[in-house]
Amino acid sequence: MAEQESALDFIEATHLWSQHAQFVGRAEGAPNPFRTIYGVEAQPGGVWDVMTRFHTICERLQLPFHVSTSVEVNPATGDMAVAFGAPEPTQFPTAVPDSHGRARDCTGKRAQWTAAYALRLAALLANIGFAVNTGIIGVTVIARAGEPDGQTLFSLGFNRVDFHFTTAKLFADGTIDDAQFDVDPAQLLAAFDVDSARVEFDADGWFAPTEDPELPESLCELRTPLGEDARELPDSLKSLLRADRVCDLDIADQASLSIRDIHQIAQENADSPVTAVVELGGALTTLKQELSVSTSIRQPLYCEREALRLLVSEAAGDAATRYRTVPGAIAAVRSELARFDMKLGQLDDALRELQELQRISPTSVQGGIAEAMAYSMAGDTARAVDAIRQALKLAVVPDEVAFLYCLLGQMFAMAGETDTAIDAYYVASTVAAQTAYTGVARQAMEALLAQIGSADDDGERDERSFTATVDARPTAPSRGHALGSLQAAGIPISLTQPVIQTLTRAAMLLADAGVPLAAYDGVEILAEYSAEPTLLWMCRALQEGAGCAR
Repeated sequence: MAEQESALDFIEATHLWSQHAQFVGRAEGAPNPFRTIYGVEAQPGGVWDVMTRFHTICERLQLPFHVSTSVEVNPATGDMAVAFGAPEPTQFPTAVPDSHGRARDCTGKRAQWTAAYALRLAALLANIGFAVNTGIIGVTVIARAGEPDGQTLFSLGFNRVDFHFTTAKLFADGTIDDAQFDVDPAQLLAAFDVDSARVEFDADGWFAPTEDPELPESLCELRTPLGEDARELPDSLKSLLRADRVCDLDIADQASLSIRDIHQIAQENADSPVTAVVELGGALTTLKQELSVSTSIRQPLYCEREALRLLVSEAAGDAATRYRTVPGAIAAVRSELARFDMKLGQLDDALRELQELQRISPTSVQGGIAEAMAYSMAGDTARAVDAIRQALKLAVVPDEVAFLYCLLGQMFAMAGETDTAIDAYYVASTVAAQTAYTGVARQAMEALLAQIGSADDDGERDERSFTATVDARPTAPSRGHALGSLQAAGIPISLTQPVIQTLTRAAMLLADAGVPLAAYDGVEILAEYSAEPTLLWMCRALQEGAGCAR
């Protein structure tokens, strides 16, 4: 009986499309909660606004199945493409009750039923596309098996005018909910007024896989690899990113040696630091000779990932500064040379290498981390803490931020500042939702708390301790206390407000400028800190678009 009631509920849920369209109409003019992020406001009607508005409406739909989507859009030309994951026929019931309440086998009809559901959903997604921005004049909807990046099942191209006068009326008068379409999805397709359609049904009534549609050129341009994209950047981005064209944002290099090659040289000579320094020096000479002379007037720049390219305005220089890409292998050589110099007891040489590393990678904290560890090995805790402090001002990658706070905790513990060390470890354990150092930080914090407990038992604990206690046993500090303690000690709290706003502004402006491949990685970092599903969706959508090959 329960199964029959469940099947009846499912049947009803698959015939509420007119209600879904009414919801879309009500949501059309609602404020977009994701237009302002970290105090930075995106342009109304721009790519960021349109995409996040689209996703917000989709997430609020009460559908039998959660709909996964990916979108790309060019508001300037009015073009949009939406890819979505269609449910499989096996997800539909095998039996439904008839008018007498008896179970009726419908296994053979599930393919048609599911196909009709997918077609209705495609039309609803087109409706949402037209609703989120009145400037959208064409929406191509691509259905894929299971997920937006699955096998292509069909595609439909809608234009705003014909959709309004034909397809939208199917929602308005409830025709789209008619059960007759459940057994004849081809009839439903014929009721739509589409500009283009790539749809083929197999013998069961399900979709025969097809090729991706040809998208408008304005959308295809969004997938141009950064290094090949010669489009000029808007003035607002030229000054923020210190670049003139999209291709200037490409961080890839064509060096003959890779980072892996450098690490292999270091590994092969791990037991012979002198030989390693000679071999690495030879590699550095080779890499320098490959650098283009024509770009020598530009500042060198190495970025480990795309998001770091968005932070150059936080580095030394001004709006007129321009960069040339430095191969990652050169940065790796500097790092390895510093490490071997430390093995040889040559601290000054190691620091010179690390200073050069920081010069060529001003938005990275790897050089700062290595510098702090070098000072630590030399027993200079104060300078190690200062190096960490400087790195935290710019750090954005969650794992790196957490590691820096762990390293800071270690430095304070070595200096006998146990309470501040506990605070540092606590903050390290709370960076983003999870990092590679979350567990390590918690264990280190608990070990120090246990030491305090032992000291208390022995009557050795300083009465000035601020560590919270419960039943006379030390416990972890509150987040507010830990942050306040570190700030009082002159330690920045990452992400710092200027850095996170710079990252957000750059990502938004790049998205709005039609450069998603330079924006997505910055959005991924924002998503990791906020744990906001919409930002994670935005990252993937910017990276993948509608998944159609150029």
